[in-house]
Amino acid sequence: MIRNSIFIVLTMIVFLAGCNNEPEKNASNTQTTSSTQSPSDLNQSKESAENSPENDSNTQPSSDSNQSKNQIVLTDEQILMKPPGRFAGSSYDDQNVQEALDQLPTSLTSDQYMEELLLLLAEDYRPYVTTFINFESEITVNIPRPNEKITLPANKKLHISILLDASGSMQAKIQGKSKMDSAKEAIQSFGDKLPKNAEVSLRVYGHKGSGSQEDKELSCSSTEEIFHGQGKQTDQIKTALQDVEPVGWTPIANALESVKQDIDPETTDSVVYVVSDGIETCGGDPVQVARELNQSKVKTIVNIIGFDVGDEGQKMLRQVAASGGGEFTSIDNDEALKNYLNKAYERLRGEWTRWIEKGTGAANIQKEEKQGALNKTRETMQLLANQENSNLLGALQYLKTKKENDFPWSEIFKKINERKNFAWSYADETGRRLFNEVSQNGKQVYDDIKDEGDQNIDDLTDKNNN
Repeated sequence: MIRNSIFIVLTMIVFLAGCNNEPEKNASNTQTTSSTQSPSDLNQSKESAENSPENDSNTQPSSDSNQSKNQIVLTDEQILMKPPGRFAGSSYDDQNVQEALDQLPTSLTSDQYMEELLLLLAEDYRPYVTTFINFESEITVNIPRPNEKITLPANKKLHISILLDASGSMQAKIQGKSKMDSAKEAIQSFGDKLPKNAEVSLRVYGHKGSGSQEDKELSCSSTEEIFHGQGKQTDQIKTALQDVEPVGWTPIANALESVKQDIDPETTDSVVYVVSDGIETCGGDPVQVARELNQSKVKTIVNIIGFDVGDEGQKMLRQVAASGGGEFTSIDNDEALKNYLNKAYERLRGEWTRWIEKGTGAANIQKEEKQGALNKTRETMQLLANQENSNLLGALQYLKTKKENDFPWSEIFKKINERKNFAWSYADETGRRLFNEVSQNGKQVYDDIKDEGDQNIDDLTDKNNN
């Protein structure tokens, strides 16, 4: 009885031991099968495993599966950005290439041969592909767009000073209107048309005291800037002029001297318009001050508008204008004053016309430069593809003479030509696409500047005629 019990226990131990070894056998058999199965059998096994209930989300994928999933398809740029072969470009040498070809294994597939050939002879496309990748097809002209008023180029800082004579003689009337009222209207109209980003200063002189001898010192020392701002703010000039009354003497030199403190040191162009109906009456030397302004660091042009001035006064005021590098203009009525200021405005509008010419010219130059760079990159890359193709075909011909009949010559030949077509077409299509983008962008910028500029000038012409 005891012997039977011992036999039963031993039998169970052996049985259990056999069961524990079964998974190892199965694993071993599976590994062996995997190593001997064909690709199609492996795919079937993979599909079966994937469809198996045991293959749930918690199952760890095999390394083969990971490799399959991690395969990366290279973009055209990535393919062409690979390093060049050992004998690319100026390093090419027939003898060295042939010696390297002689060292290749005797039995390679067409893909392997192609890979070896590229390691030797692939040309360096990286500079050209990089140019295409980083190419900016946008056309940018850094000139401010026009608005309701003229806008000067950003690098041009214009200061316009208007000096208004407020001496007592400006009370006199011409055709029923005081010279002061006519001057105020003309200055306001002129201000409305100034470049919106110009710096504008309006200064009056002789507006304090009276024309009496007792008030001469006060009046001759009176010069005051009543407006200082941008051209877009000149609607405030009318308010600034409201309380100005013609009462005193005529300190032209003092007023011109005060202009120096009104001009920003960063100003590039400065123009002064002096509206006066008489000569200096305060003992100053306006000729000398005008010369100093014209010869200063910020060269200032001094123009004199003689409003109903006699012959003697005109002679002196002409000297002031000549010393200031400007011009003297004699005005005998309020319409003439407005017309003169409109002509001055026309000269400023010429800045706008040149602005348009500069903007459209810059757009064209930039477009042509970009297109030229694209054409050069495209053509150079295509020439390189042709050269690479010639070198690869030469190497293939050499291999053909050295190999047995089973050498996959036609397959390699096809791959070499596909390589050339691929590189050549990439350069052609990419270069032409970017070329067209540049053309469209350049035309758009040109048209924007031209259309807006012409419309703005038309609007200003209408204002000038009204």
